[in-house]
Amino acid sequence: MNIAPSPGRSEFSDRRECSDNARFEVFVLFTTAQETMFALRNAADLARQLNARIEVIVPEVVPYPLPVDRPPVAPVFLMNRYRAIVQQAGIDADVRVCLCREPRAALGATLKPGSLIVIGVRRCWWLTRKTQLARWLEAQGYRVVVVDGSGGASGSRLTHSSWK
Repeated sequence: MNIAPSPGRSEFSDRRECSDNARFEVFVLFTTAQETMFALRNAADLARQLNARIEVIVPEVVPYPLPVDRPPVAPVFLMNRYRAIVQQAGIDADVRVCLCREPRAALGATLKPGSLIVIGVRRCWWLTRKTQLARWLEAQGYRVVVVDGSGGASGSRLTHSSWK
């Protein structure tokens, strides 16, 4: 587990060295455990086709009374919690927990321009925070795949036109 503090945010991960064969990364944004499982399964399909590795990004908001590098829950516990959820999906993926005040700022500082991001959502008729975040990421130049994790055993990919 690496801890790399920086102004306004801190992150730690269980990231392994990337093999020469896997040059691309598919990022999965952690939303809820169930939605992230659907997103991970879809990301695994994409990663297999692209010969890419998968990294789960977890923006963990730290309340203002606390220093950003000292969350109310121990970082080791957070990492173990999210790693266990990812392992339940049975997919080989790295986990990066970003301690932050604002998730959008943490994602902007963590992700490279043009990154492929898979987000699991529960489809509903109103605009949710997750859908707003997906739109914002796309507006920032990221490639976003939104996965409906609310129905069926496998979930379904939503094109950006279906949630605009």
